[in-house]
Formats: sequence, structure tokens, C-alpha cells
Amino acid sequence: MQRLNSINIQDAAYSLMKTNKGKNIIFASVFITIILWFFSKTSFSEILDNPLLSLSQIFSLIGLLLMMTSLILTTRIRKVEDFFGGLDRVYGMHHIIGSVSFVLLINHPLLLAVKALPNISLALQYMIPGSFLPYNLGIFALYVMITGLLFIVFIRLPYHVWKGLHTTMGFAGIMGATHALLITSDIAVFLPLRVWMIGWIILGFLGFIYILIFYDIIGPLFTYEITKLDRVLDVVNIYAKPIRKKIEFVPGQFAYISFSNEKLGSEQHPYSFSSAPEEKEIRITAKMFGDYTVKLPFLRVGDRMYLKGPYGKFGDVYIEGKKPLVWIVGGIGVTPFLSMLRHHSQLIEERKILLFYCFSTKEEAIFSDEIKRLISEKKSIEAYEWCSAEKGRFSVNKVLEILEKYHNYDVQICGPGTMIDNLQNQFREIDVDENRVLFERFQMV
Repeated sequence: MQRLNSINIQDAAYSLMKTNKGKNIIFASVFITIILWFFSKTSFSEILDNPLLSLSQIFSLIGLLLMMTSLILTTRIRKVEDFFGGLDRVYGMHHIIGSVSFVLLINHPLLLAVKALPNISLALQYMIPGSFLPYNLGIFALYVMITGLLFIVFIRLPYHVWKGLHTTMGFAGIMGATHALLITSDIAVFLPLRVWMIGWIILGFLGFIYILIFYDIIGPLFTYEITKLDRVLDVVNIYAKPIRKKIEFVPGQFAYISFSNEKLGSEQHPYSFSSAPEEKEIRITAKMFGDYTVKLPFLRVGDRMYLKGPYGKFGDVYIEGKKPLVWIVGGIGVTPFLSMLRHHSQLIEERKILLFYCFSTKEEAIFSDEIKRLISEKKSIEAYEWCSAEKGRFSVNKVLEILEKYHNYDVQICGPGTMIDNLQNQFREIDVDENRVLFERFQMV
């Protein structure tokens, strides 16, 4: 069994603190909101005597705070990414707190309606628009969020429609914030709470406006020209050279990319670099499995490629660390590892790396030859191919004897979500601290 010594515990504690900084800020903000709401009351009995009203108020405040936070998390700002340890984790948190915010905000008017019973007409005022604009803003915001969530959860939508609905949800958040500021509430009567919530509303509004309007104008943009295209099965390699300024990335990072080709449109999608940073041309490798990526064969040499980024922290442990590394690759998840291998092949450093390249059938091992060539002169790298059609699903227990040759290693995994979840659990079962098992689970926003 793999055990942590005192040095490993220190490393794990530092890693935990580093990656949880964003979560800690959110938890602290919620706590401060609750405390300020508590002090807005004249007495404790005011809370206890009106439990439904009190719950409704605290739900609305925390829901609004989280809604504004979720808008900030969509901005792709580097500092925000640093707080959470990667853009994939930022978006993961965005989805979590967005969902929690929705549940809290929908319960806000429901609790008020229940409190109003048996007065039906009063209860309906919290659900049906009337003549009072501030109330209407809250009701409209609620209906927009409910409608948007129903479409997003239950209907498979094209990406551009899905993105449009997310933008609509942002407008709903701004309407809800305006409602909260205009009505007579705890925000209106207690200045510290008012200043606190207005601060978050301003940040959320600025984040929403930035990503809606200004990101495409002032955000990081690099223009490339496609020089070569090749396709193997359903995987497309796109090579491109910079028109002016070259994008500076580190192995393991990705960029949001759009193309000038009219058949693909102007949508931005995330792609990992599969080339090394020092190469003159960049290479992007993509698998055709979505309604957008199936159009990649329409690309032609000479088309322009527009890159936003770079983003991602997946390669940090390779760039900054010294420990042995265990790389587990599934399918198209090979792309960031190709970038790291191509970079590593040019270094004198002999760092221990154990690579497992997993694929379903032999035909899908399309980067097998490239991997073998890149590690041919690196005695410190061991590579194993794992064909699930022949060996069954890859599992940690099946390679324990190989893993035991490595000590105090970090693990990097990139592949399907189910593969990541299974392997996380398996490494936990052999006492490898979860902060040493690194992965990139990307969700589009």
C-alpha cells in the first residue's frame, strides 16, 4: 500500500490549500452574508417568530450572492482560474453554485407564498406579475431561470442555443439583483449588508458584461493560419503558424478556438495543444464526436484560426514538480500528454514517468508510434499500451506491481469522465492522497 510520509503530508496540505482557495472564498462570503443578515435584525426573537420569512430572506441573500459569483466564474480571468486550480474546476464550481443558487432563489417566493396562506390573493402576488415593477422583476427573473433550466437539463441543445440560454440566465440574475435592491428588505434597512450585497452585485454585473461584450474585444486573441491537416479515423490534427504574435503556453494547456471557415461559424470551443511550446507551428488534435467537431473536415489550408488563451493548470505538476509521474491516458485525452512528451523529448532531464496509453481497439491507438518515437531516447520513461478489447478495462489493481516501483508519485489522468471517476476511487483505495491525483474534466461555458 502507498503511504504518505510527513513530507508528503506537507505537500498535500499545501496542494489542498492552494486548490481550495476559491472554495474558501465562497464559503467565507456565504458566512459573512449570514452574519450581516443576523445583525440586521433588532432581536433574535424576530427571526424565531417568523421562521418562513427568515428562511425566505436568507435564501434570497445567499442565492443572490451565489448567482453573482457564478457570473464572475464565467469570465475566464486568470486570477479566478488560479484560485480554483484550473478552468475546468472553475466551471465545475460554476455549475454547482449556479444549481444551489437556483434552488435557493426558487424557494424564496415559495416560502413567502406559503407564509401568506390562507390569503390566496396575497400568496399569488409572489407568483403572478402585477403593477409593482420591483416585484415583477423578481417574478420574471424566476420564470426565466425555470424555463432556461428545463431546456438545459431535459433537452439536448446545439451549443450555440445552449450558450444563448446561459446568457439569458445571466440577464435573469441581473433582473433578480435589481429586484433585491429596489424592494424594502434587509438590504434596504441595514447599511453594512447593503454595501456588501451591492459590492457583489457590481462584481457580478461587470463579469456578465465583460464576457458578453468585451471578452471578444479585449480578451487574449492570437491569429494563426492553418498550414496542414491530417485525419486518422475520427481524429483530426490541425497544424497552424502565427500570423503575428505567437501564443505562449505551457505543456498541458488548452485554448478556446474558432475558425474563419463559414461552415464552422464563429463558435469558440476548447482544444488542448498537442504540440510543444517551442515548436514553430502549433498542433491542435480533436475528435469528431459533437455537432460542431464533425464539421472539422471542412477546414482547409489557409483558413484562419483564432485562439483565446491559454488556459489550464493540468501541466503545472509536470512543469513545476520533481516527483515521479504516473500518466494515465484514455482516448483523445492523449493530447495534453503529447504536448508534454514533445517538450520533454527536448530536455536533458531524466525524470521518471510511467505512461499508460489506454484505448478500446488496436485501430484506435493512432498515437502509438509517435509516443514510442518521443520516448525512444528517454530511459526514465516507461510506456505501456492497454487495449481494453484484449485486457479488459484498465484498473489500478492490474498494474500495482508496476506502480510499486515508483515512490511518492503524482498521478495525471485525462480521458472520459467515467474513467476519471473510477480511477480516482481506485487510487483512494490504495491510499494515494486525492490531492496527488490530478485530472482535467472540462465543461463548456
